Amino acid sequence: METTLTSSPLLCTTSSLMVTQENPLYLDGATPRELALLLHDANLREVVMDKLIKEVIAVYRKLSPSKLSMRESTRACNALALFQVMAMNPETRRELVKAEIPNYFYPFLKTNGNDDKPLEYLRLTSLGVLGSLAKFDDPYGPEVLHFFMESKVVPLCLECMDLGDELSRKVATLIVMKILMQEAGMTYCCASAERFYSIVQVLYRVVEKLSQKPCLLHLKYVIQCYLSISEVLRFVWPCDALRSQVPPQLFDNTFNDILHDDLETSWVLQLLHAIFLDIDIFR
Repeated sequence: METTLTSSPLLCTTSSLMVTQENPLYLDGATPRELALLLHDANLREVVMDKLIKEVIAVYRKLSPSKLSMRESTRACNALALFQVMAMNPETRRELVKAEIPNYFYPFLKTNGNDDKPLEYLRLTSLGVLGSLAKFDDPYGPEVLHFFMESKVVPLCLECMDLGDELSRKVATLIVMKILMQEAGMTYCCASAERFYSIVQVLYRVVEKLSQKPCLLHLKYVIQCYLSISEVLRFVWPCDALRSQVPPQLFDNTFNDILHDDLETSWVLQLLHAIFLDIDIFR
């Protein structure tokens, strides 16, 4: 039996969901699959989104200190998963951003490093929605990027990269990587020394963690972050100032084994070594 978003014991078929803007109460028995179908109806989408937001914010009061059960976490994650369905479509992606819906997910991204599994599942699912929104190469990509920068997505992702569990760290790094690959995103990240070095210092700690438990995909995200930083390094920050912030594990033999068959990533790493450690390359 498919889990419903409410405690109602009655499951409604899609054809029996009599939903209107004036009478949204029939949503109470809807399953996630049925709500996903309703999201395709532009006339009903606002009603369904309102229902989903209520499911998300219902768990706020149990976040700090964490008193969240797996059942409650699953309910909220079901709602977040439907927002991710919307985030994967260019048109509805824009609607989510214009309505500033991602702001409702940000409380789940805050962490003290000692969170339990129910909250970590919420964090990972929220990051999944943000990752689906981060399609900056589509026609509405600049709008999404601007919203991310205005709503402080980068500091929240850095917190997840630093203190989240393995999967959350990986998805958060992917989001930061995509932002750094955009000119406007790079400009935002270099707008102040404090912001720039907060990113570099978190990347340092991520590399330290990866040296203990390597993951090729995550390492590639980190390397791309450093590559983006290197493209503006000579024009914005002096290379000498960054030297101490580059983890030695990135350039010694720590990752040789997992990079053995990945010639492209190995070449990029050699390029970064030249950029960060051979100052004469800029002269």
